[in-house]
Order: sequence, then C-alpha cells, then structure tokens
Amino acid sequence: MILGGQYELTCCRTAAEGLASMRRNRPDLLLLDIMLTYPSEGLQVACQMRQDPQLCDIPIVFLSAIGQSAGVDYAKEVCPVELDVDMFIEKPLDASVVRRAVESVLQKRYGGAPAGS
Repeated sequence: MILGGQYELTCCRTAAEGLASMRRNRPDLLLLDIMLTYPSEGLQVACQMRQDPQLCDIPIVFLSAIGQSAGVDYAKEVCPVELDVDMFIEKPLDASVVRRAVESVLQKRYGGAPAGS
C-alpha cells in the first residue's frame, strides 16, 4: 500500500459516492484522480467541493495521467471558480512521491498530522 498503513483511507469510485462520503465523514485530505468514470469527473468533484461551505477547505491532491499543464487548462473549461488544489502528481505514481506529497500538504495545512490520523 502506497501510504503504508499510516493513514485511514476511504476509497470511492464515483463523484456522487465521494461527495456523500466526505459529507458523512470529513477527510483531512483528498487524493483525487481527474478521470473517474468519465474524463472530467474528478475536476467536477473539486469544483463542487470548492463551492460547498462544508467541503471547500479540504486539501486536494490531484492524481492524473494527463499532465499538470493539460489538467490546469482543462479545469478552467470545467469549473467556473478557481480550482485551488494543493498539489498535482502525475501518473504513473511513485509511492515515495505520494507519501511526501501527503505529508507536505498535511504539514502545510495543519502544521503536522491532523488529529485522528
């Protein structure tokens, strides 16, 4: 496992499932693939999160094979608001890069690992 059992993880396969899960049990961080069941679904999840007062401040780390510059350009077409994401990791994923990204974003956002992690 990429995060080596250090964190409690919840996996969701669709936008609706993910948004509902986050509203029930607010995560400290979201690892979000841009392409879920269709190419822009992950971007739409991020857009909905940034417009939702309950979810807007959850850090987002994008994961994608489309590349950061294409992802940012594509996001502008999909979302009317600025998609303030904390980090972008290109696939294929390297476990150590993902671990460092999670640790860095949590440190920056919370000043360390959040309570309960």
